[in-house]
Amino acid sequence: MAFRSRKGIKIPENGYLVKSPENERKITGCPTNGAYTRIPPTQTMDRPIFSDRTSAGDFLARKILETGKTFDVVLGLARGGVPVAVPVAKTLRVPLFPMIARKIGAPWEKELALGALSENGGLYWNRELIESMDISPEAMERLVEKARKEIREKVSRLRWGKSLPGLAGKRIVLVDDGAATGATNFAAITDILAEEPEHLLVAVPVAPPEFEKKVRHMGAEPLVPHVPPDFRAVGEWYERFPEVTDGEVLLVLGSLSRPEKTER
Repeated sequence: MAFRSRKGIKIPENGYLVKSPENERKITGCPTNGAYTRIPPTQTMDRPIFSDRTSAGDFLARKILETGKTFDVVLGLARGGVPVAVPVAKTLRVPLFPMIARKIGAPWEKELALGALSENGGLYWNRELIESMDISPEAMERLVEKARKEIREKVSRLRWGKSLPGLAGKRIVLVDDGAATGATNFAAITDILAEEPEHLLVAVPVAPPEFEKKVRHMGAEPLVPHVPPDFRAVGEWYERFPEVTDGEVLLVLGSLSRPEKTER
């Protein structure tokens, strides 16, 4: 079911809005019916938790093994999710592919996520945020087209223009370095579930409490080891959290194709 904002923009009913106070979140489109909820922390945590993305990936890999489930393929959300996904793919001994999704920022503030677009057309909108703004349908379409262009460029650079493998009937792990708004994750989940996989596990090292609920509501299984109630930003849970470049993504993907050194 979809609805229209006050500017007549058609928005799928899968968005959510993060509101203050800081330790509380409002979910719309979920069984909570928009009520505020306070979710206790899974454990007591001091910042940071991880030294870098590789250590986060090692930790995630152990947690996935503990589930006892087997998987066919790992998808790392480019760019930051790929270094996290490498240890996961190595541990599970399955192929890894970078998956491309782009945040759709507001025209006047690109860091304000109106939504996100994934490479095969999966589109997610923060519907309440858009409803509250004076954005024309034409402006929205321009933002989506800009995201499409950026995705095509990333697919060309990071996968040499090749499509993702077929995901129908597969057991898939989608990996990112964390989730703040979760917009790119939700767009990617929409894409993957449209392929009708056997199972989709969404694994991120750290995320706010509402992320798990939203992932379940979409029809996937979340694996989030750390769910701080005072979550503000992904980077504060890492000692080192630099921006990942395209070159670094290609470098870590190349490490998967090289044989491991053995002791003589």
